Amino acid sequence: MNKNIFNDFNKFNIDYFKKVKSSLQDPLGLSISNDVNWIRLNEKWNYSEFPVVMGGTGNPILFLHGFDSSFLEYRRIYPFLKKKFQLIIPDLLGFGFTPRIASNQFNPSKIISNLLDIINTLKLKNKLMIVGASMGGSVALNLAKEIPDLIEKIILLSPAGLFGETKNIPFPLNQIGATFLGLPQVRKSLCRQAFAFPDQSVGSMEEQIASIHLGCSGWRNSLASFAKSGGFAGTYKHIPNISIKTICGENDRILGEKEIDKIRQIDQLNFIGLKNCGHLPHIDLPSLSGKIIYDFFCE
Repeated sequence: MNKNIFNDFNKFNIDYFKKVKSSLQDPLGLSISNDVNWIRLNEKWNYSEFPVVMGGTGNPILFLHGFDSSFLEYRRIYPFLKKKFQLIIPDLLGFGFTPRIASNQFNPSKIISNLLDIINTLKLKNKLMIVGASMGGSVALNLAKEIPDLIEKIILLSPAGLFGETKNIPFPLNQIGATFLGLPQVRKSLCRQAFAFPDQSVGSMEEQIASIHLGCSGWRNSLASFAKSGGFAGTYKHIPNISIKTICGENDRILGEKEIDKIRQIDQLNFIGLKNCGHLPHIDLPSLSGKIIYDFFCE
């Protein structure tokens, strides 16, 4: 593929991010966006630049967002935790504001490979602690399998993809599904479903952040490619010999009671259930979630 084509797609997403950043209604979203660094990776990634939030000082924590999301989902715990730690929040390959092109394949192995190159490029001096939310929990376990000696502790927030088998969604169903997920009413419904009490918690700020990255070039194709790969599944098999704590909301309608019960039964996951909390503890109950993260990583 012509290098200039990669550069054009990269520049489009950077320009798009800079344009929409000023439109963010949530002041916490704008604040975390101001700490985005564009990290240029090696030839394997055609020297493209990838968005990584970096803020604070101290021991490094790597935050991994969920499916079809971005670094913005950590906006509510970011100000508190960056007072104590160095926070590193990349957009996962094929999601958020990352560069994409239509011919690229986006799958779990490439997501992990991209993360490893970001970590290597940053040249961190200390062991990592990791927070993975929803699909990001499965990403955290897969990453820990690759670099167990570089990771000290892991927190999983409503981890998705721990059980079951991968289900590849073939063409054209993958494209149809991606198009469906881009419909405004579908986005609004999914956003509301993630909260314990959407009537009180979801307004235009939350809906905007849930959808703002859809304007990135190649969004639909990257999502369809990921669906075709089958995504992350059965990742509990990769639970490392690393200290883990798992936080789930008791009102999580996305994972559901059966999935949460399975998580609860795995001793090594050290389950904590939060009342009045949905699928996103770090957004529904940011103060409590932030304190749990802080205490666990400071032990």
